Amino acid sequence: MEQRYTKGLITQSSIIENAKELLIAAKGQKKINLFRVMTANESIELALKEPDPVYLYPNLILQNEFTICFAEPGAGKTAFCFDVAKVIAEKGYTVIYLDLELSPKQFQRRYTDGDNVTKFPDCLYRIEFERLYEYPKGISYEDLFFTSLLEAVTQTGATVIFLDNLTKLAAGDTDSAKATIPIIERLNKIKLDHRLTIIALEHNKKVDPGKPIHLNDLQGSKMKSNLVDAVFSIGKSSTGKSIRYIKQLKTRDGEIVFDTENVMVCELTKEDGFLRLKTIGYGFEAEHLKLINEVANKEKIENIKELVNQGVSNREIARRLNVSEGTIRNRLKAL
Repeated sequence: MEQRYTKGLITQSSIIENAKELLIAAKGQKKINLFRVMTANESIELALKEPDPVYLYPNLILQNEFTICFAEPGAGKTAFCFDVAKVIAEKGYTVIYLDLELSPKQFQRRYTDGDNVTKFPDCLYRIEFERLYEYPKGISYEDLFFTSLLEAVTQTGATVIFLDNLTKLAAGDTDSAKATIPIIERLNKIKLDHRLTIIALEHNKKVDPGKPIHLNDLQGSKMKSNLVDAVFSIGKSSTGKSIRYIKQLKTRDGEIVFDTENVMVCELTKEDGFLRLKTIGYGFEAEHLKLINEVANKEKIENIKELVNQGVSNREIARRLNVSEGTIRNRLKAL
């Protein structure tokens, strides 16, 4: 049954019409092995036939892109991404969240608290591995996984998939390019063939808490970041045990808004039975790095005390000290 175009959703008919237009615009192209050759004017004409990017989640998730979110264990990437999945589903998109991290009981505890039970949209599906007492013969683990995933997409009508996480998805070690690249290449193929949006969660390497987050911190081969459309990371802040910050590291068709001078600052919190990363402000990544904060902390506190005694507002103090207003509030709480 054909779905109609609603709330920016891609439909079968719109895909067919768009494909026809792209074929017409691409007639003048030449292919040379890995390269597609056309004039600058032809390139613009072809791009004009393609739809403008649609943000499913502001600045981080673009429709029909493959995005990786990475962080160290305990940073809250599952909590954040399930919250994102909920937001996307509330817009009317059918979403699959493949959860290879939490048991059903662990999941339930995250989203209930006494009489508070989180109600999710009916178009948000959580799926997990079925325990197989006898592994099917004549099919590889990888083939069985993708056959199962595509069947789940067909049965639910999903257009957005979260994979939590790549490490548990691969039969081998995702530190190895040999194990990882075929998985990502197949995910890219089904993304294109079925017009899907894919968000994969991954771990990072052991990193120096005093250094900014880089693409090289993504666990395993850097080739992962080369094969996907966008990458962002969640870092633990040294300003508080529950404080996190989100930083964009790569985007293809979008815009990097949350860079090192404007990270999204969040607090890992549970409110009304819902565990999530709640946005509390924006600031410089340097404010959240351990070594920098250890050196500057005492001096900043003394400066803040002096300015508060002078009656200076939190916003003005933040401006003078080149930090976020949220950092000033956190410092004042600790005084």
